[in-house]
Amino acid sequence: MQLDVFEVLTLITGSYNVAFHQYTILERNVIPFDNVSFDGGVRRWCLPEYDETEYLLQRFQRLQPGWVIRFLDMFACRYLLLRCSVAGQQRVLTIGPYLSEPNSRESTTRVQKKFGWDTRMGESLLEYRSSVPVVLDEQAFILMIRRIAAPLCGQEKVLPFSEQIEQAQPGNLPAISRDEQYEQAMAASMIEQRYQKENEWLDAMLTGNLDTITAAMRELARFQLPGRFQSLRGAQNVAIILNTLCRKNIERAGIHPAFIDQIARQFTSRIDSCVSEQEVRAIQREIVREYCLAVNRYAAQGKSSLIRGVISEALMQLDSAVSLRSLAEKAGVGESYLSARFKEETGMTFGCWLRGKRLERARQLLVRDNLSIAQVAEQVGILDVSYFIRIFRQDTGMTPGEYRKANLHLSDKMLDSRK
Repeated sequence: MQLDVFEVLTLITGSYNVAFHQYTILERNVIPFDNVSFDGGVRRWCLPEYDETEYLLQRFQRLQPGWVIRFLDMFACRYLLLRCSVAGQQRVLTIGPYLSEPNSRESTTRVQKKFGWDTRMGESLLEYRSSVPVVLDEQAFILMIRRIAAPLCGQEKVLPFSEQIEQAQPGNLPAISRDEQYEQAMAASMIEQRYQKENEWLDAMLTGNLDTITAAMRELARFQLPGRFQSLRGAQNVAIILNTLCRKNIERAGIHPAFIDQIARQFTSRIDSCVSEQEVRAIQREIVREYCLAVNRYAAQGKSSLIRGVISEALMQLDSAVSLRSLAEKAGVGESYLSARFKEETGMTFGCWLRGKRLERARQLLVRDNLSIAQVAEQVGILDVSYFIRIFRQDTGMTPGEYRKANLHLSDKMLDSRK
């Protein structure tokens, strides 16, 4: 029963795009179930000599078992905390951070003033709070968590509820000095994460899998752009940008430009005729779905459902040790049979196809991301950097470093399109 409760909590919080973490308390230690920071890493950026274990232990020990606590932290972000006993062990569940309303520059400025932070740190705080998900129906959300978690504490209806507020004294957090590298600031870190999620979303579209791209969009939705698009015209601009990004993105799938242009033009006129932000958001969802289906339709040409499924699965695993054997086992067919069918329907062996897709992804990463050559190799599932450089040169006639330098203008254009 308790395992079911944890699964339901994971699904519910995930539907709100809110993080859910579990910790075990053993004497003077807090053991996390994962290696992800409970607050997204904001305190590590801001607090000198910050010790997350000690920080959490101090707060967890104050929790009254069997109560759901709403915790308001120093950055005006919200968490739900619950201390319970599972199999004789003390465990704490954290849900958050989240905001109860969309972030704005005004609300961030109020927090900034408490610390006496300068403009740079204010911008960093704005970027952080803009990455925090928003739960507009907070009371319903809290009640749902109280009901679902009740069996963990031996109760049948709802858990009792109270609130804690973390006090922040003005000036107790030092501002980043102006002579430090900007890349070390929190704002740069959050922007880097936003770009990474955007790239993951673009890659997900090329799988043609709606579930995959929906999950990637939920992750991307955490990174708001406060103050830039909070109007009907702003929402329309976002839709236009989305249409353009999707149009350029699926060119990588080899779809003919004339077909892509037909999809793009149908949305351009519809976006301009929208009369509400809700209507624009509906079109945004339709844009993503239509381009994703276009990739699916293209992939379906001349290929069986077996090979389409294998290709989709392999594209989602380009950064791991994907093999024909594992794909065959998942598809429920023999490896030899799948190998023959793959070559028959694609005109190449699976190994050649996989290598081509990995190198194609590597070229994209070299142009659009500020990653080292080793990091690029790792992200396309090749852990031997020397081997990666060798096959990259065989494919392009250049080393990865030479390719990046030769295509710097493309990287600049991509950055300009995102501003």
